[in-house]
Amino acid sequence: MELIKDVSIVFMSIFFESLPFLLLGSLISSIIETFVSDDTMVKIMPKNKFLGSIVGVFLGFFLPACDCAVIPVSKRLIKKKVPINVAVSFMLASPIINPVVLLSTYYAFFKNNPNIFWFRLLFGILIALVIGTIIGIIFDKKNIIKNSLLEDDEDDHEHEHCNCNNHCDKEKNSKILSIIKHTTLDMFDVVKYLMLGALLASFAQVLLPRNILSLLNSSNILSIIVLMLFAYLISLCSTSDSFVGKSLMSSFSKSSILAYLLLGPMIDIKNTIVLFGNYKKKFVIILISLIFVVTFICSLLVGGLL
Repeated sequence: MELIKDVSIVFMSIFFESLPFLLLGSLISSIIETFVSDDTMVKIMPKNKFLGSIVGVFLGFFLPACDCAVIPVSKRLIKKKVPINVAVSFMLASPIINPVVLLSTYYAFFKNNPNIFWFRLLFGILIALVIGTIIGIIFDKKNIIKNSLLEDDEDDHEHEHCNCNNHCDKEKNSKILSIIKHTTLDMFDVVKYLMLGALLASFAQVLLPRNILSLLNSSNILSIIVLMLFAYLISLCSTSDSFVGKSLMSSFSKSSILAYLLLGPMIDIKNTIVLFGNYKKKFVIILISLIFVVTFICSLLVGGLL
């Protein structure tokens, strides 16, 4: 009974902490769907993969979204014909470089460990650029989205009724109703996977012995791996993980703390479940593998500088 109680408390904490950001992401996604045409998106995006990834990073700053919110937004961008590398760079960069996360990282580290603040910012951008470019090359012009029945019905409905602008105007009573409709569909699609991911993360938080983390900190390489796995399992929101990272400073190397701060916002248990619910399996597996590998390499390289 005690286990159920503890898991329930952590689950409610994770779920309700994530829900507002998920709603925000769905709302941003719906605004993009309603007000930005496919042709506009195609015209403003660079054809070059690397330049496109840079645009994705800038979108991550100017369309700030927590790690709980970026998936529905990135999915909507891809459905709007935005290149995959742009959407992926946005999805990876936004939870690390958005103003709220930068502010929390600043308060947690800048006074005593300013290098961690700067390296989280710089390597967050670098990792998003590298992975976005690689994913763009691998999945160029391929369909990576797993459409739900709701979306298929919605698309069929739109294709059936949008043969002329006048008919579309009659079907969509107002822009506000359109936003509400798309927000509801996006929320319905993602929230069930968020619940499953939050439940798995709750069990990880309750059952994972914290003292084992210190025991495994026998080498820099091992400590980086341990804190990457810890970030993946513990599934903290990127707006609050800086303070957990700060509390680990006395037990772990700075490079492993950086690995924790980089990987957690990009991928964790709950986001993995949400990704598998919205994207095709091959894409998700390659994306997660790249995140772990590139983050590990970057943390090792920066270890000497820290």
